Amino acid sequence: MRVRLRPSRRADIVDIALAGRLAEVDGVERGADGRVYVLVSLVGDTAADLGRMSQLGHRFFFDPEELEPVSGASEHRVLVAGLGDDAFEPGECEVRRVVEHLRGCDFPPGVRVADFGARGQDLARALEEFDVAVVLRAGPVGEVRCIGLADLPLTAPLPPGHRCGQVIVVGCGDAERGEPDGAKRIAGVVLSVVDDVLAGRPIRESSSDEG
Repeated sequence: MRVRLRPSRRADIVDIALAGRLAEVDGVERGADGRVYVLVSLVGDTAADLGRMSQLGHRFFFDPEELEPVSGASEHRVLVAGLGDDAFEPGECEVRRVVEHLRGCDFPPGVRVADFGARGQDLARALEEFDVAVVLRAGPVGEVRCIGLADLPLTAPLPPGHRCGQVIVVGCGDAERGEPDGAKRIAGVVLSVVDDVLAGRPIRESSSDEG
């Protein structure tokens, strides 16, 4: 069963980081105090199997009322966002090329493609409406990394109660400038990532060398 985490009883840093994340229910346990706790592992955690083997850091306990049921993978809202630091950097040109290519692709409902340029504050506002952000950045070509929201240069605070619980960065680089199929190849990586998100599969992080 898939749920969205809505921690309310506690206010430690882990709960703040997990708020809004999607998770899979792995079991139910009763504590020594008689209270019922639900065990969950995070959707997109490439080491989720460790949580199911009781490894710390990959499984979490929540009260039942802190879990919001999600009916299925189609509930995901995904933002594919181009984001740069400086519109005049060579790598930002590659980001724009990939975004333009993706705008011509046939995405399912719930997926939006947008180029935010260097406007991190606009991206921060947009994240309020999406569960997952696939962010295109200048960097090693085709590299896929899962990062925290705090690692994005948003230049503005996230809105209270935002939905975004997962950020995946795809590197667009500038090594393929002038190569006709460069943007198309990187767009293919993005399409694969979006497919994995919508299907609820773990995200496979990769370096540019792995293509």
